[in-house]
Amino acid sequence: MSEIPKNVISIDGKDYDIDELPVSLKNTIVARQEIQQSKIRHEIELEKIDVLTAHYNNKIQEGIQQFNGSSSKS
Repeated sequence: MSEIPKNVISIDGKDYDIDELPVSLKNTIVARQEIQQSKIRHEIELEKIDVLTAHYNNKIQEGIQQFNGSSSKS
């Protein structure tokens, strides 16, 4: 039975045991992972902003229609 390393990362199609990598390289990998996670969080926030913007655009249109309807003179 072969032993599977616990902490393996694949870089350019090759697997590396994280525990055997130099500390500076591990830190760089962690920094990149944090940036990627931050990008995902920002993309989710932008999606929320798009949804809320559409909601408020609709509310503005409804308000304008009500305003124009109530200010018309017979």
